[in-house]
Amino acid sequence: MLSKTLKSLDNIRFGKTDLQMQMKARAFNRRVGTPAPSDSPLVIFAMPLVSRRRSEDWDRVQANLATTLSSFMAQSDPNWTVYICGQDRPALPDDDRVHFIETNISDKFYDKGDKRRALISHIADDLKRDGYYMQFDADDILHPMFVAHVLTDNNGRGYLIDTGHFIALAEQRVVALDNFNAFCGSCAAVYVDFRTHKNYKKFLSQHRSHTQIAAYCTLYERPLSAIPFKAALYLTGHGENMYGRRGLLSDRTKTLVEVALSEDDAKATLKEFGVSWADLV
Repeated sequence: MLSKTLKSLDNIRFGKTDLQMQMKARAFNRRVGTPAPSDSPLVIFAMPLVSRRRSEDWDRVQANLATTLSSFMAQSDPNWTVYICGQDRPALPDDDRVHFIETNISDKFYDKGDKRRALISHIADDLKRDGYYMQFDADDILHPMFVAHVLTDNNGRGYLIDTGHFIALAEQRVVALDNFNAFCGSCAAVYVDFRTHKNYKKFLSQHRSHTQIAAYCTLYERPLSAIPFKAALYLTGHGENMYGRRGLLSDRTKTLVEVALSEDDAKATLKEFGVSWADLV
């Protein structure tokens, strides 16, 4: 009973009750209205990166990041940019679409939320245009047609990856996920307009949990459209997953690999994304 009371008080304190959230949504919509998307939006990837000190294997972190960035550079539509926020600059490709934000945020405790807020603030100040903002983990892989689909459809609300694949590297198994957004944080690209509206900082700050982003966007009268293909690979088992560090990955993997794709279908799936097992392990 006490824990429920304390949780209720925290929800009130941080403005997270249903009524408070509804009021925030109405206020945001009054200020921002419904801006029409431009004819040349960007897909904006925002990527928190673990510090060298907190990583188990910094070389592995950099290798995972390189694979993720390669999936961006393999996009059929080149109109994207990525901002990476971390304490330590990793090896990065020579590409003016790739930006690094060095931060002195303490890594003594879980710092992903602080980096997420730093990314929102920096990108809102740096970009004077509109686009689709997507927090992306530095070890996931994007389908090469994702950016093209988003920018061609350009619905002015956003997009949800609700189907994708779970990759268990140690077992070399691939699992199709019909509820991808319940598992992986690299799942939502939401429309933002930084041409005139700094209020999008507050809108993005509500997206604390990837499992709740779709619901928040619906509350803000910006329902996300589902991507009509399996659009991302959620990589696990390389030793640097945050879920794994919390000791929660093994049970999830054990359950999922029971319904894994056949070896041939797994190879075909990786080929569709432009990678092979040799690229990932």
